Amino acid sequence: MAISFDTNHNPIVGKAERLEDDLVVITADNASPMTFTGTRSYVLGTDNLIIIDPGPASAEHFNSIMEYIGKRKLTDIILTHSHVDHSPLSRRLKNETGASIIGFGSADEARTNFMKRLSSSLDLGGEEGIDKELALDEKVYDKQFLDRNNYRFEVIHTPGHLSNHICLSVKEKKALFSGDHVMGWATTLISPPDGDLGSFIKSLEKLLTRDEKIYYPGHGKPLKEPKQMVLAQIAHRRDREKQILNSIAKISRTPEEIVDNVYIDLNPMLKRAAVRNVLAHLIDLYERGKVTVDEFSISAKFSKAI
Repeated sequence: MAISFDTNHNPIVGKAERLEDDLVVITADNASPMTFTGTRSYVLGTDNLIIIDPGPASAEHFNSIMEYIGKRKLTDIILTHSHVDHSPLSRRLKNETGASIIGFGSADEARTNFMKRLSSSLDLGGEEGIDKELALDEKVYDKQFLDRNNYRFEVIHTPGHLSNHICLSVKEKKALFSGDHVMGWATTLISPPDGDLGSFIKSLEKLLTRDEKIYYPGHGKPLKEPKQMVLAQIAHRRDREKQILNSIAKISRTPEEIVDNVYIDLNPMLKRAAVRNVLAHLIDLYERGKVTVDEFSISAKFSKAI
């Protein structure tokens, strides 16, 4: 299944865009090649409000959110994960409103044992963009039902992009707040050690068993045919794996050399992200015995296992 992205998105930054009667989204002023048109902060409710992913530490975005809240009460702040474009504003909002900050845990909360061993002894780089000052009032867990105001959220732990990544399902709406796990404008960055390709694929497969009809992602438009995108993302990763294995079938290459060999018409500003994604694939392939390497690092040369 070929993957197709929708990059036609022009939100009015800082203005509340109504998605449903009780749901608006406010786009942050942090557009970039990695964040697309900006982080999407979702505000759910009519009188008592809940915000999902308040976004970066931006005074302008803070003012936009507070203007929308007005005299109403913000009761809860829920984080899909702790990257600096999603979680830092939670602390200022809490100080201003008294709302509780809810999330899964620290960025490395759910690293696999294999990734823990690998990262403790070898240079994987990474850990870029992590909110080091994350502070939670309440930690949630996979399959937990979280009752807040008149809403019941199901917490779905979806590690891959970050080990503490969660999606949030609202059953009555058949809606999923998908964070950076599934988006419609691009594939998801997987940067080890907190990014984990094997975990990411398993998390995508977990979503295939569910029945939500619409996804509200951390960046870009709502996904109205979400399962098609989940299937396409899985197929894309499998295709990329084959390309990587073909690239090193006869000659050892570094992750950067693999990117130069495999990626076509890559935006130079996205090359570092592509290198991190390739490294994530190589780590997954190594764990499965498909590639060999003397020692993991960005400059190491990888070979296809015989």
